[in-house]
Amino acid sequence: MRPTLFIKKILISILVLGCWNLYLAQEKALIKLLNRELKKEIKNQLKSPNFNGDTISIIKEFTIDHKNNLTFQIKKTSPYFSGYQIIKQEVPLTKIRYIGKDIQIILEAEPNTVITTTTTVDQTRKQQTITGSLFFLYLSNEKENEDLGHTLQKTFEKAGYIVGKEYWYD
Repeated sequence: MRPTLFIKKILISILVLGCWNLYLAQEKALIKLLNRELKKEIKNQLKSPNFNGDTISIIKEFTIDHKNNLTFQIKKTSPYFSGYQIIKQEVPLTKIRYIGKDIQIILEAEPNTVITTTTTVDQTRKQQTITGSLFFLYLSNEKENEDLGHTLQKTFEKAGYIVGKEYWYD
């Protein structure tokens, strides 16, 4: 093999590997941002003037799995039902189309690509799985935070996903 051809192959390999690492770093930035905001939500949920009695805690933080699915799991308690619920959501990152806020921040995806599994634990244990297009981030306490919407949109874009930002209502 000629030295210049060998050097070209090495440079191309380094370039491809570098781009891949940059892509993974941006996905990690997205996860870091979502987890930071969820932890802030949990910390401030009881202090909110809009507190309605529902509380959440994290069972599994936001992650991106090997199939590029965004997923997380929370535990929810409420004075409106007995026991508690374990809610797990997942959506392929490539299917997310919009971010918006209507009471809480929502990722809108293509139809039937968001899988939500709710396990209600009281005297019995019931599990229900539904598919839809809304992925709830459970971020609702902070008001006048449209800048967070822009930051999320830019972070998705840096990770290689174009996500529009539509409505933003408190």
